[in-house]
Amino acid sequence: MSSKLLIFSERNDKFDIDDTIALIEALKGISDPRRGEFIGAIFEADFESNGNTTIVRISTDAETITAEGLGDESLMFALSLQRHTAIRLRAVDMDDSSDLMLVDIASIDAFRDAIEKR
Repeated sequence: MSSKLLIFSERNDKFDIDDTIALIEALKGISDPRRGEFIGAIFEADFESNGNTTIVRISTDAETITAEGLGDESLMFALSLQRHTAIRLRAVDMDDSSDLMLVDIASIDAFRDAIEKR
């Protein structure tokens, strides 16, 4: 099983699909956005940061956003998403269940440190 970063609202609310897709599509580094019926997702796109790419998805129930892997590109996507929304987001590392408030994390290094301390 591959690592994933699971992102959801602090209050576990569903994301507004159209607003969230528009937000993700507007992020620097997003390419090839796709709407449709994917396995477990209604939207997916590629996110590139520093030459590395991850796939980001919105779940079919619109309760979660995932980024594949735990590389810097996945962490940067999560931080970028939080910086561009008023919704307070939480992130869970699916490998060890670290549960972090993204609004409290200022950098990729701080994000990685927080994951490793959990």
